Amino acid sequence: MRGEEPEGIEPGERWRKILERIPPPEGGHVYVVGGWVRDRILAGSAGDEGVAQGGNLEREIDLVCDRGFFPWVEAVARALPGTLRVERDFLTARIECFDGAESLRVDLAGFRREIYEKDGRLPRVFPGSFDEDAARRDFPMNALYLRWNPARRSFDRLLDPFGGASDLKQRTISLLRPNAFREDPTRIFRWARLSTRLGLSSRAPLLKALKEDLSLPDLWREVGPARVGAEFSRLLSEPDPLAALESLFSSGAVSSLTERGLVTLTPGRKMRLERWRAVRRSLREAARKESSLADADREMFYLGLFFGLQKERFERSVQALGVGSRLVDRLSETLFSPASWPGGGGYPGLRRRSGGDPGRMLALADRMETGKVLLSLLRCRGEERALWEDYLVRGRFAPPLVGGEVLLRYPGISPKERKGVLEEIRWEQRTGALASFSDAVIWLDQRFSG
Repeated sequence: MRGEEPEGIEPGERWRKILERIPPPEGGHVYVVGGWVRDRILAGSAGDEGVAQGGNLEREIDLVCDRGFFPWVEAVARALPGTLRVERDFLTARIECFDGAESLRVDLAGFRREIYEKDGRLPRVFPGSFDEDAARRDFPMNALYLRWNPARRSFDRLLDPFGGASDLKQRTISLLRPNAFREDPTRIFRWARLSTRLGLSSRAPLLKALKEDLSLPDLWREVGPARVGAEFSRLLSEPDPLAALESLFSSGAVSSLTERGLVTLTPGRKMRLERWRAVRRSLREAARKESSLADADREMFYLGLFFGLQKERFERSVQALGVGSRLVDRLSETLFSPASWPGGGGYPGLRRRSGGDPGRMLALADRMETGKVLLSLLRCRGEERALWEDYLVRGRFAPPLVGGEVLLRYPGISPKERKGVLEEIRWEQRTGALASFSDAVIWLDQRFSG
């Protein structure tokens, strides 16, 4: 197996500690492969400080051994404590371990060969040689292998069978073989993510294969919506998901999935998705504190994508794009039941009911499910954006000024009236008329004492 000495490619201190604990298979070697190697080369071999833009150098690594896969996995699991999951049918395993408070993912595999019994289906996997393992990959830049030398505590060989390093040097992406997209159409998503994230231009043969394969009427037939949905989830984690999404639209991939013209990237849709991108970091940070916002990031994306579609088109689109049934129900309720909004008529009705007063709008919003608040943020006027983001991320779950136990002090408030009184106090709180507990008590005294 020929290769060349890697020039200055260092694992960095974090991954060196991991690699030094990984035992080699009996009589064999361990290699780092794929995205980690690709991103190290793009980072200019600058150690921990030189992380390629959008790369996962600090959280994930893919290791492959050249023999004795299952005994090797057992040895690695003993040497590297963490949560182990083995996929025997695919000859892969994963260990989730921790470096301080941060989770690290170590993916393990053996050299494999694959047989696609039908294009689009998951392949059957068998033990294979290095040549077979390299040839089954998608892009030359993902078929780069660094051999780890435990004695030297460093990499001693870079294997590049298809010219992936040259592609990276020229800032291009090429297809390893012409039928790679046809074998597994989800690679089209990977092409969109990697080319936009890493700023790579696509070579002509890749674009030709992409165009030809996307014209096939049955390209996605064997893939299934669950796998498509998983690819959209990966896309939403990208540093710039809209760039990848635009590539999927402009290439015809979305039309190929959903029937031509079913969902298009109109200026209005793009504007809403830009707003989603601008607030998604805030949504994710808020979700760490408030569990009800755990899925808000993804929900807001799909609201922006599907808003404006007729219900029949919406239903066909969510099915084709693999959106889960529970999320579909929430999206449908938000998009197609405007009469259920406070004031009726969706967001315009909410604005009319409040008279445009910010405090009253937020008081009405307290009665809305999260999806309706998310759509309000997508649809509000530019000057209202800060108001709605602040309300959703920081203010929506602010505690009420008083609770029901305070109302027990007032005999004039019957049990049936308590809920309405608390809602009225909440309204006054949101409008700014009441700002503290003592304000609320004074308000109650004036209304119900004596």
